[in-house]
Amino acid sequence: MKHLGIIGGGAMGSALLKGIINQGLTQPGDIYLAEVDQAKRNRLQEEFHIQGTSSILEIAGSCQTLILAVKPNIIPAVLDELAKKVDSQFLIISIAAGITLKTLESKLPLARVVRVMPNTPAKIGKGVSAYALGANAISGDDGQVTEVLSCVGKVIKVPEHLLDAVTAVSGSGPAYVFYFIEALIDAAVMIGLSRVDAVVLVRETFLGSAELLKETAEDPAKLRNEVTSPGGTTAAALYELQQGACAGIIMKAVVAAAEKSKELGRAHG
Repeated sequence: MKHLGIIGGGAMGSALLKGIINQGLTQPGDIYLAEVDQAKRNRLQEEFHIQGTSSILEIAGSCQTLILAVKPNIIPAVLDELAKKVDSQFLIISIAAGITLKTLESKLPLARVVRVMPNTPAKIGKGVSAYALGANAISGDDGQVTEVLSCVGKVIKVPEHLLDAVTAVSGSGPAYVFYFIEALIDAAVMIGLSRVDAVVLVRETFLGSAELLKETAEDPAKLRNEVTSPGGTTAAALYELQQGACAGIIMKAVVAAAEKSKELGRAHG
Protein backbone atom coordinates (compact mmCIF):
# COMPACT_ATOMS: atom_id res chain seq x y z
CA MET A 1 0.00 0.00 0.00
CA LYS A 2 1.59 3.25 -1.14
CA HIS A 3 -0.28 6.19 0.39
CA LEU A 4 -2.79 5.90 3.22
CA GLY A 5 -4.87 8.68 4.71
CA ILE A 6 -6.44 8.75 8.16
CA ILE A 7 -9.05 11.37 8.94
CA GLY A 8 -9.23 11.79 12.70
CA GLY A 9 -6.46 11.25 15.23
CA GLY A 10 -8.54 10.20 18.23
CA ALA A 11 -8.34 6.91 20.13
CA MET A 12 -9.19 4.58 17.24
CA GLY A 13 -7.49 6.65 14.56
CA SER A 14 -4.24 6.71 16.51
CA ALA A 15 -4.58 2.99 17.34
CA LEU A 16 -4.82 2.17 13.64
CA LEU A 17 -1.95 4.52 12.89
CA LYS A 18 0.27 2.84 15.48
CA GLY A 19 -0.68 -0.66 14.34
CA ILE A 20 -0.13 0.06 10.65
CA ILE A 21 3.33 1.48 11.33
CA ASN A 22 4.29 -1.29 13.77
CA GLN A 23 3.28 -3.96 11.27
CA GLY A 24 5.16 -2.23 8.44
CA LEU A 25 2.13 -2.05 6.17
CA THR A 26 3.03 1.45 4.99
CA GLN A 27 6.06 3.63 5.56
CA PRO A 28 5.41 6.47 8.04
CA GLY A 29 6.23 9.09 5.41
CA ASP A 30 3.48 7.70 3.19
CA ILE A 31 0.79 8.06 5.85
CA TYR A 32 -1.21 11.28 5.93
CA LEU A 33 -3.27 12.37 8.93
CA ALA A 34 -6.01 14.98 8.78
CA GLU A 35 -6.69 16.29 12.28
CA VAL A 36 -8.12 19.71 13.15
CA ASP A 37 -6.69 19.68 16.68
CA GLN A 38 -3.25 21.12 16.03
CA ALA A 39 -1.74 19.93 19.32
CA LYS A 40 -2.91 16.38 18.73
CA ARG A 41 -1.76 16.49 15.10
CA ASN A 42 1.67 17.78 16.07
CA ARG A 43 2.05 15.13 18.77
CA LEU A 44 1.20 12.29 16.37
CA GLN A 45 3.48 13.72 13.68
CA GLU A 46 6.37 13.89 16.12
CA GLU A 47 5.71 10.42 17.52
CA PHE A 48 5.22 8.57 14.23
CA HIS A 49 6.96 10.83 11.66
CA ILE A 50 3.89 11.01 9.41
CA GLN A 51 2.48 13.74 7.20
CA GLY A 52 -0.08 16.00 8.90
CA THR A 53 -2.70 18.48 7.77
CA SER A 54 -5.94 20.05 8.89
CA SER A 55 -7.38 19.86 5.36
CA ILE A 56 -9.53 16.94 4.24
CA LEU A 57 -9.20 17.97 0.61
CA GLU A 58 -5.42 18.01 0.94
CA ILE A 59 -5.35 14.47 2.27
CA ALA A 60 -7.74 13.33 -0.47
CA GLY A 61 -5.37 14.84 -3.00
CA SER A 62 -2.55 12.62 -1.75
CA CYS A 63 -4.30 9.35 -0.83
CA GLN A 64 -6.89 7.14 -2.48
CA THR A 65 -7.28 4.86 0.52
CA LEU A 66 -8.86 6.81 3.37
CA ILE A 67 -9.86 5.74 6.87
CA LEU A 68 -12.64 7.82 8.43
CA ALA A 69 -11.94 7.76 12.17
CA VAL A 70 -14.07 10.66 13.39
CA LYS A 71 -17.14 10.83 15.63
CA PRO A 72 -20.49 10.12 13.92
CA ASN A 73 -21.64 13.73 14.33
CA ILE A 74 -18.60 14.91 12.35
CA ILE A 75 -19.14 12.50 9.45
CA PRO A 76 -21.63 14.66 7.45
CA ALA A 77 -19.15 17.54 7.23
CA VAL A 78 -16.30 15.16 6.33
CA LEU A 79 -18.37 13.52 3.59
CA ASP A 80 -19.37 16.91 2.17
CA GLU A 81 -15.69 17.80 1.81
CA LEU A 82 -14.71 14.43 0.36
CA ALA A 83 -17.54 14.60 -2.17
CA LYS A 84 -15.64 17.40 -3.92
CA LYS A 85 -12.78 15.04 -4.72
CA VAL A 86 -13.69 11.38 -4.33
CA ASP A 87 -14.42 9.13 -7.31
CA SER A 88 -14.33 5.40 -8.10
CA GLN A 89 -10.58 5.26 -7.50
CA PHE A 90 -11.09 5.82 -3.77
CA LEU A 91 -11.45 3.16 -1.10
CA ILE A 92 -13.17 4.70 1.93
CA ILE A 93 -12.99 2.72 5.19
CA SER A 94 -15.33 4.13 7.83
CA ILE A 95 -15.08 3.17 11.51
CA ALA A 96 -17.68 5.75 12.56
CA ALA A 97 -20.26 3.97 14.73
CA GLY A 98 -23.78 3.86 13.35
CA ILE A 99 -22.96 5.38 9.96
CA THR A 100 -24.48 3.02 7.40
CA LEU A 101 -23.22 2.12 3.94
CA LYS A 102 -26.35 3.80 2.58
CA THR A 103 -25.37 7.08 4.22
CA LEU A 104 -21.79 6.85 3.01
CA GLU A 105 -22.80 5.94 -0.53
CA SER A 106 -25.44 8.66 -0.72
CA LYS A 107 -22.69 11.24 -0.24
CA LEU A 108 -19.93 9.40 -2.12
CA PRO A 109 -21.84 7.50 -4.84
CA LEU A 110 -18.76 6.54 -6.89
CA ALA A 111 -16.49 5.50 -4.03
CA ARG A 112 -15.82 1.96 -2.86
CA VAL A 113 -16.94 2.23 0.75
CA VAL A 114 -16.49 -0.12 3.67
CA ARG A 115 -18.15 0.02 7.07
CA VAL A 116 -16.15 -1.30 10.02
CA MET A 117 -16.82 -1.96 13.69
CA PRO A 118 -13.52 -2.25 15.62
CA ASN A 119 -13.07 -2.33 19.39
CA THR A 120 -10.76 -0.70 21.90
CA PRO A 121 -8.26 -3.56 22.40
CA ALA A 122 -7.04 -2.44 18.97
CA LYS A 123 -4.98 0.04 20.98
CA ILE A 124 -2.62 -2.81 21.89
CA GLY A 125 -3.03 -4.83 18.70
CA LYS A 126 -5.50 -7.24 20.33
CA GLY A 127 -8.73 -5.96 18.83
CA VAL A 128 -11.30 -7.66 16.67
CA SER A 129 -12.96 -5.86 13.76
CA ALA A 130 -15.89 -6.79 11.56
CA TYR A 131 -16.48 -5.15 8.19
CA ALA A 132 -19.08 -4.99 5.45
CA LEU A 133 -18.37 -3.98 1.85
CA GLY A 134 -20.43 -1.44 -0.07
CA ALA A 135 -22.08 -1.86 -3.45
CA ASN A 136 -19.11 -0.52 -5.45
CA ALA A 137 -16.50 -2.85 -3.97
CA ILE A 138 -14.16 -4.46 -6.48
CA SER A 139 -11.85 -7.46 -6.47
CA GLY A 140 -8.99 -6.78 -4.10
CA ASP A 141 -10.89 -4.54 -1.70
CA ASP A 142 -11.47 -7.45 0.68
CA GLY A 143 -7.76 -8.09 0.86
CA GLN A 144 -6.84 -4.46 1.29
CA VAL A 145 -9.35 -3.91 4.11
CA THR A 146 -8.26 -7.10 5.87
CA GLU A 147 -4.62 -6.06 5.52
CA VAL A 148 -5.29 -2.72 7.21
CA LEU A 149 -7.49 -4.05 10.02
CA SER A 150 -5.21 -7.03 10.72
CA CYS A 151 -2.62 -4.53 11.93
CA VAL A 152 -4.68 -4.11 15.11
CA GLY A 153 -6.09 -7.61 15.63
CA LYS A 154 -8.42 -10.22 14.18
CA VAL A 155 -10.80 -9.49 11.30
CA ILE A 156 -14.08 -11.00 10.13
CA LYS A 157 -16.40 -10.11 7.26
CA VAL A 158 -20.17 -9.93 7.80
CA PRO A 159 -23.21 -8.66 5.89
CA GLU A 160 -24.03 -5.13 6.98
CA HIS A 161 -27.28 -6.07 8.73
CA LEU A 162 -25.20 -7.97 11.32
CA LEU A 163 -22.99 -5.01 12.21
CA ASP A 164 -25.48 -3.88 14.85
CA ALA A 165 -25.07 -7.29 16.49
CA VAL A 166 -21.29 -7.00 16.18
CA THR A 167 -21.47 -3.58 17.82
CA ALA A 168 -23.43 -5.03 20.74
CA VAL A 169 -21.10 -8.01 21.20
CA SER A 170 -17.51 -6.98 20.43
CA GLY A 171 -17.83 -3.22 20.01
CA SER A 172 -19.40 -2.75 23.44
CA GLY A 173 -18.03 -6.02 24.79
CA PRO A 174 -14.88 -4.65 26.46
CA ALA A 175 -17.11 -2.51 28.70
CA TYR A 176 -19.02 -5.62 29.86
CA VAL A 177 -15.74 -7.36 30.66
CA PHE A 178 -14.41 -4.37 32.61
CA TYR A 179 -17.73 -4.06 34.45
CA PHE A 180 -17.55 -7.68 35.60
CA ILE A 181 -13.90 -7.23 36.56
CA GLU A 182 -14.83 -4.20 38.68
CA ALA A 183 -17.56 -6.18 40.43
CA LEU A 184 -15.27 -9.14 41.10
CA ILE A 185 -12.57 -6.86 42.53
CA ASP A 186 -15.14 -5.21 44.82
CA ALA A 187 -16.38 -8.63 45.92
CA ALA A 188 -12.81 -9.71 46.69
CA VAL A 189 -12.31 -6.63 48.87
CA MET A 190 -15.63 -7.26 50.61
CA ILE A 191 -14.50 -10.74 51.71
CA GLY A 192 -11.21 -9.46 53.10
CA LEU A 193 -8.59 -9.20 50.37
CA SER A 194 -6.64 -5.98 49.91
CA ARG A 195 -7.55 -4.05 46.80
CA VAL A 196 -4.01 -4.41 45.48
CA ASP A 197 -4.16 -8.20 45.80
CA ALA A 198 -7.71 -8.29 44.47
CA VAL A 199 -6.71 -6.43 41.31
CA VAL A 200 -3.84 -8.85 40.65
CA LEU A 201 -5.97 -11.94 41.29
CA VAL A 202 -8.88 -10.80 39.14
CA ARG A 203 -6.81 -9.39 36.29
CA GLU A 204 -4.64 -12.48 35.98
CA THR A 205 -7.66 -14.77 36.29
CA PHE A 206 -9.32 -13.03 33.33
CA LEU A 207 -6.16 -13.00 31.25
CA GLY A 208 -5.36 -16.64 32.00
CA SER A 209 -8.92 -17.80 31.39
CA ALA A 210 -9.10 -15.98 28.05
CA GLU A 211 -5.78 -17.49 26.96
CA LEU A 212 -6.95 -20.95 28.05
CA LEU A 213 -10.11 -20.57 26.00
CA LYS A 214 -8.10 -19.41 23.00
CA GLU A 215 -5.33 -22.00 23.22
CA THR A 216 -7.55 -25.01 23.83
CA ALA A 217 -10.42 -23.93 21.53
CA GLU A 218 -12.71 -25.76 23.94
CA ASP A 219 -16.35 -24.90 24.48
CA PRO A 220 -16.51 -22.43 27.40
CA ALA A 221 -19.15 -24.62 29.06
CA LYS A 222 -16.66 -27.51 29.13
CA LEU A 223 -13.98 -25.33 30.69
CA ARG A 224 -16.47 -24.03 33.24
CA ASN A 225 -17.49 -27.57 34.16
CA GLU A 226 -13.83 -28.48 34.73
CA VAL A 227 -13.71 -25.88 37.51
CA THR A 228 -17.09 -26.85 39.00
CA SER A 229 -16.89 -29.75 41.45
CA PRO A 230 -20.19 -31.24 42.68
CA GLY A 231 -21.23 -29.50 45.87
CA GLY A 232 -18.16 -27.25 45.78
CA THR A 233 -17.46 -23.54 46.06
CA THR A 234 -17.81 -22.84 42.33
CA ALA A 235 -21.14 -24.66 42.17
CA ALA A 236 -22.41 -22.55 45.07
CA ALA A 237 -21.35 -19.33 43.31
CA LEU A 238 -22.84 -20.37 39.95
CA TYR A 239 -26.10 -21.27 41.67
CA GLU A 240 -26.38 -17.70 42.96
CA LEU A 241 -25.66 -16.32 39.50
CA GLN A 242 -28.36 -18.56 38.03
CA GLN A 243 -30.82 -17.55 40.73
CA GLY A 244 -30.19 -13.96 39.78
CA ALA A 245 -30.83 -14.74 36.08
CA CYS A 246 -27.33 -13.53 35.22
CA ALA A 247 -27.31 -15.14 31.76
CA GLY A 248 -30.71 -13.65 30.93
CA ILE A 249 -29.60 -10.19 32.06
CA ILE A 250 -26.51 -10.43 29.84
CA MET A 251 -28.67 -11.41 26.87
CA LYS A 252 -31.07 -8.53 27.53
CA ALA A 253 -28.15 -6.11 27.79
CA VAL A 254 -26.69 -7.23 24.45
CA VAL A 255 -30.10 -7.00 22.76
CA ALA A 256 -30.50 -3.46 24.17
CA ALA A 257 -27.10 -2.50 22.77
CA ALA A 258 -27.99 -3.90 19.34
CA GLU A 259 -31.29 -1.98 19.32
CA LYS A 260 -29.50 1.23 20.29
CA SER A 261 -27.03 0.68 17.44
CA LYS A 262 -29.94 0.36 14.99
CA GLU A 263 -31.53 3.50 16.46
CA LEU A 264 -28.29 5.47 16.02
CA GLY A 265 -28.02 4.22 12.44
CA ARG A 266 -31.50 5.51 11.67
CA ALA A 267 -30.72 8.85 13.33
CA HIS A 268 -27.59 9.35 11.22
CA GLY A 269 -29.16 7.91 8.07
